[in-house]
Amino acid sequence: MTLVPGSSSRSVEQLFEAVARLSPAEQREFQRLLAARQAANGSLSPDEGALVQAAQARLPAAVERRLRRLIARSERGQLTPQELADYQSLAQEVQRIDAARAEALATLAHRQE
Repeated sequence: MTLVPGSSSRSVEQLFEAVARLSPAEQREFQRLLAARQAANGSLSPDEGALVQAAQARLPAAVERRLRRLIARSERGQLTPQELADYQSLAQEVQRIDAARAEALATLAHRQE
């Protein structure tokens, strides 16, 4: 995107609108890349960059879709023993990610005080 003098606010608005049109997975990837760029540019300390990335962690989109399918099959009582094992493993991974995200968010919030 080319910037002309005096148009930076309009360009930022256009960028914001473009990001809003991204899929949720693409938005997460954009946020991850932005946090990495900020850390590299010194906008964030390396520690803060790592905390931001941890706070934005998610299951990969394909794994998330698999988990949703397993949840639906579980609710219908249709899980095979292997699917049940997969479901339990993925549920534990989600809990691990959520705990790490909560810890990172709490640390970042505490630093803002």
